[in-house]
Amino acid sequence: MSGTDNRLSAGFLIGAAIGSGSNAVAAEQGGADFLLAINAGRMRNMGVPSIASMLPVLDAKSLTLGFAREELLPLCHIPVLLGVNVWGRDYDPAATAEEIARSGFAGAVNFPSGMHYSRSMQQILSRAGRGIEQEVALLKAVQDAGMMSMFYCATRTQARLAADAGINLVCLNIGWNVGGVLGHRTRSSIEEVATGARETGRLVKRISPKTRFLLEGGPIAAPEDLSRVLRLAPLDGYVGGSTIDRLPLETSVASLIDGFRQASLRPNRLDSDNLELIRWSEQFGYVGESDAHLAMLRRLRALGAAREPALVVTEPGQNFMPALRALGGAPGRNGRAINLVRIDVAEQDFPARARNVLFGHRDTTQSRSPLLADSSVDLVIIHAPERLTQALQRRLARAMRDGIFRVAGGRRSLEIKPRVVLQSDLIVDERRLRDDLISAGLEPELVSLMAGWTLRIPPLRERTGDLSKLIEKHVSGLEREGRKNLDFSPAALLELQAYKWPGNEAELHSLLGRLAGRASAAPIKPEELTPFLNSGQPDVKATEGRSEKDLIVDTLWRNGFSRTKTAMALGISRKTLYNKIIKYELSG
Repeated sequence: MSGTDNRLSAGFLIGAAIGSGSNAVAAEQGGADFLLAINAGRMRNMGVPSIASMLPVLDAKSLTLGFAREELLPLCHIPVLLGVNVWGRDYDPAATAEEIARSGFAGAVNFPSGMHYSRSMQQILSRAGRGIEQEVALLKAVQDAGMMSMFYCATRTQARLAADAGINLVCLNIGWNVGGVLGHRTRSSIEEVATGARETGRLVKRISPKTRFLLEGGPIAAPEDLSRVLRLAPLDGYVGGSTIDRLPLETSVASLIDGFRQASLRPNRLDSDNLELIRWSEQFGYVGESDAHLAMLRRLRALGAAREPALVVTEPGQNFMPALRALGGAPGRNGRAINLVRIDVAEQDFPARARNVLFGHRDTTQSRSPLLADSSVDLVIIHAPERLTQALQRRLARAMRDGIFRVAGGRRSLEIKPRVVLQSDLIVDERRLRDDLISAGLEPELVSLMAGWTLRIPPLRERTGDLSKLIEKHVSGLEREGRKNLDFSPAALLELQAYKWPGNEAELHSLLGRLAGRASAAPIKPEELTPFLNSGQPDVKATEGRSEKDLIVDTLWRNGFSRTKTAMALGISRKTLYNKIIKYELSG
């Protein structure tokens, strides 16, 4: 290479195709070795995709010369290569080289270029004397004038032309950059790109050993992507267009705006009372400060300070343990640790087992107290009470209302000692809570008793403002290497906030586990989330808790498979029940 640009003859080169003075200064401060002043860069800064640079919308020469002279040359001290093309009426390689030198540029690059057109279009341009061959000739004239040149190519044939001419820099362009709002979808994998670069680079070096071979575009959107290519293909450098000029700006501006938005919301909500409430909840494992979450915490703290029976409703995928810890948060009798017992009705084959554990039996009370009368137990958790028989639900409701119960088969009444908390995994609507609970299988008498003492934990879709804190909580449990690649771009966070989260916190935990260990350290983009998210919109029927078939089966089971009692419980006629039994093939 000639003149002051011998610095580009050694070391790994980083070139930046820039469209504004501010980005050019940042690129120079970041250590870029040279800049490209091309119309695609300017148009990116105008908010249009880079590919628009190949359309006849603006004069490429005047557009590029204008911003490069006014914004790049006065501000930057590293070489600036001017984008030139061969399509003008005044095409003259020698005159163009003279103008480039007079303007103070270090050299030239062929852009916009015919390499981006189809093969048939390239052939038409070549026959008209405005093809790839003329682009090589123009760059050779620039070099002959004592400056440097870089040739963009897309094929081995084009690379051979440049190598034969001894062009200083040959850059294999593998397509428009992916990523961001205006980016393109990739058609090639990193491995495919590396294979093509390796073969093209070998060809160039074999013909012109002093020519430096660089790479740009395609699926290379982050430094980690380039590292993967370098493990498979030797390169002398990399040229960044959108990856340097557009993507960082999109990410940083969007992130800052989101940060300011979040900051504007907090002062209105987190007064001293709410801050104290959040601190109280953290001891039980809660995180978040959304309105729905704070409203739930206020109810939970009030219920936790009482001894009355309570019903807690959670959706599938929600973690009930923080609420359980809060409800049993007061020390047990005599200041000892809380002693709790959990009965899971959903895992039991026969309701009689739950009945005997809770209320005892005259044959066993001499050796073991019924659970509801056991003074050593502070808290009894009954999971899935809707699966108990109707008779047992009514008996439980009356016992909790009166505070006493009678042992089965006996006459002796016993006082209820522990606090009783019912917990159901159901999707219900707060506005029609009673109807939804009854439809799900809870006895009306039990639902009435729990009125005012029912706590619905808001699902994740109602508190998406807490997503960032929930993600931080889950990620904090990973090792540093596992969590360093789990930063979400603002666009990805918006995608998560718009998602309905049918699986709640369990689905979020699963998503983070799937993303852990991803190869790229770049912020997670929305398209990376798509394979891991469900369709997202819960079926309205599914939100009733169970399908109609499941509801009929459960009601039949609770009523001893009596069709008369089942029809009455469901509010339908025996004939309708019979038709549904036939429809769902339940008659076997």
